[in-house]
Amino acid sequence: MKNNELIKGIITSIFDAFKRGDTKEIEKHLHEEASVWDVFTPDMIIGRKNLEEFHSRDQAQKESRGQLSIELEEPMIREWNEFAIATYCLEFTYQQPNALKGKVRITDLFVLEKEQWKIMHHHEGLVPED
Repeated sequence: MKNNELIKGIITSIFDAFKRGDTKEIEKHLHEEASVWDVFTPDMIIGRKNLEEFHSRDQAQKESRGQLSIELEEPMIREWNEFAIATYCLEFTYQQPNALKGKVRITDLFVLEKEQWKIMHHHEGLVPED
């Protein structure tokens, strides 16, 4: 249960950091060889250098929009030895200009490395509207 709280804290801190524009906070929770399938990006992003470039572009798109609010649902976290998987949804709303909103399903694969949980893969997909 302790690890579940640690992992939940990492997830929360990443989205709080995104809202603040603190990409270094996000990147410290990613494994050196992490991969990301972002909801707005057609290709998988792999490795620290590519992720740093992606985070810079992602912040630029965020700054082109109005205020952002994010609501995270409670993650379901399952753990096996040095691996854990977290599945959850979030709802986001950007105000004007360039308003946008949606609901995203997320799966994070964590690996325990040197006694720290790191995200090895982050996968996002839009939830279809009813």
